[in-house]
Amino acid sequence: MSISRRLARPLLASSFVATGVDALLHPDSHVEKFRKVEPALEKVGVPPAIASDTRMLVRASGAVTAVAGLMLATNRKPRTAALTLAAMTVPVTLVNNPVWTGGGRDRKKEMRRGLLTGASLVGGLLIAGLDRDGRPSLAWRATNSREHKAALREVKAAAKESKADLKAKLS
Repeated sequence: MSISRRLARPLLASSFVATGVDALLHPDSHVEKFRKVEPALEKVGVPPAIASDTRMLVRASGAVTAVAGLMLATNRKPRTAALTLAAMTVPVTLVNNPVWTGGGRDRKKEMRRGLLTGASLVGGLLIAGLDRDGRPSLAWRATNSREHKAALREVKAAAKESKADLKAKLS
């Protein structure tokens, strides 16, 4: 693994580990943020069953975030961990930055900044999640294998033809 990956993955994961542990151990402030956007979530069709035990939802989300962050930081299934964090970041970013709820100009500006920060993190996580660490993709390997097999068939056919020509000359 390259030095950039050794440094970048733990740096990217650090905020997720800290936020996840905080949500797991101190869920009250996270629950409060969720409660503020709960009516808007119900309007867009989020089932009330999801919000029935908000405290447990926040803790579970925090645990998943912390574990995925630790996995990314320690290079254990880093692609899976990064994609999990990307999937977790989208709803958390929307809950933490509800631009649609209104507020003053400065408040909306702060929320837009939070949305852009969340979008940036999702972008970085997608790059980390799709990073093959220098190895080619499955599609490339399949195409390459087909090309090699076709070339091998051509070489075998040419060798067989050459052998037949040689036999004919010797006879």
